[in-house]
Amino acid sequence: MIESEILEKLQETSIVDRIKIIEAILRSVKNDMRKDSEQKSLPGEYPLRGKVISYDEPYEPAVAAEDWEALARSF
Repeated sequence: MIESEILEKLQETSIVDRIKIIEAILRSVKNDMRKDSEQKSLPGEYPLRGKVISYDEPYEPAVAAEDWEALARSF
């Protein structure tokens, strides 16, 4: 069907029917988007997804002060 034909048929329907049509279209689009997103993320693509991450000492420096001094001398 051509867009103009579709619009003419929609104009002949009641508001309630138009709302039902729009809701059906939105459900269809949501399902399509959900399927696309499921297909994009392959099982091995994100191996850490869903894993719990914990930090033993989150506020401690990653490099000890002694190591910083050794790094500064090498440059």
